Amino acid sequence: MQLLFRASGVLLLALGPGRGALCAGEGDLEAWVSEGRWPRGRATVARTPALQMEKAKRLEALGDVRQAAEQYRRLADVYVESQEAEEALILSARCFLAAGSYTKCREQLNELRRRYVHPTYLDAMGQVEAALGRGYLEGKGEGGTFRPSSRLRKARAIFQHILDEDPQGRWADDALLGLGQCDEAIGRWDDAMDQHKKLLDKYPASELRAEAEGRIAYCLARREPRPEYTEAETKEALRRIGNAREEAAGGDTDLDAVALEENERMLRARLAEKRYDQAQFYAKNGHYRAAEVYYELIRTRYPETPWAKKAEEALNLMRRR
Repeated sequence: MQLLFRASGVLLLALGPGRGALCAGEGDLEAWVSEGRWPRGRATVARTPALQMEKAKRLEALGDVRQAAEQYRRLADVYVESQEAEEALILSARCFLAAGSYTKCREQLNELRRRYVHPTYLDAMGQVEAALGRGYLEGKGEGGTFRPSSRLRKARAIFQHILDEDPQGRWADDALLGLGQCDEAIGRWDDAMDQHKKLLDKYPASELRAEAEGRIAYCLARREPRPEYTEAETKEALRRIGNAREEAAGGDTDLDAVALEENERMLRARLAEKRYDQAQFYAKNGHYRAAEVYYELIRTRYPETPWAKKAEEALNLMRRR
């Protein structure tokens, strides 16, 4: 009995038992069965580490980061002594991170340190670790499955490790910023400001200076409790915001302008409220001229705040007396 069928656009003839395998198009069919180039099966690897690296990079380029991570890991496990093994470990960690598998990402980084006392790819490791710590901090990927206290503990440990391992490295400033944000997340505003100020002092050329200035202003505005609130703090926060804008304008810094503007509006409203309270105090004690000065100041300096309208109403009421 003969069977006719097509594969890859070529008409093939399959003969029955005892009459041979394929008469025509055998190469096309073999390529189709093996999907072209790579060996199949969960535990298979390419014939050489270079081919396995090519296979993993192809998968990563296609966007299949989870499968790419497994292929990089397989390269490092099978070709342990190859030149590609160390790079494969860090690439595997990076792809596991992109896939949201934070535990496996961490395992690959630990394995890299276990094998190599002096790793070659310190910058790449720092980049992956910084992103991993930020993932835990922000609750992304697998990090979102942990309780907030656990996420913060993991993030803090990662950021601190980056600093301890390579304090002058490419990602040390990012680690300091992360430590400050860990403190912010639990309301430790003074500790957070200390971390951000360390960044400004230790890394004068950092691209994160604008972000650090903005976060210091954010901490000043939200520090609780405020039993000894002084106007100086609000003015310092506004100065920090101005510094943040200048730093951002001088480089390619990615600054959250919306958050910065919202923070500035809140601080200016606080100053206007303080002026309004002073005007009210003078008005109640019969010092109408002093009260009028403060009401006018609110109208002219803080017109975008809700206190400007209140000041105008109080001023009109006082002048009708």
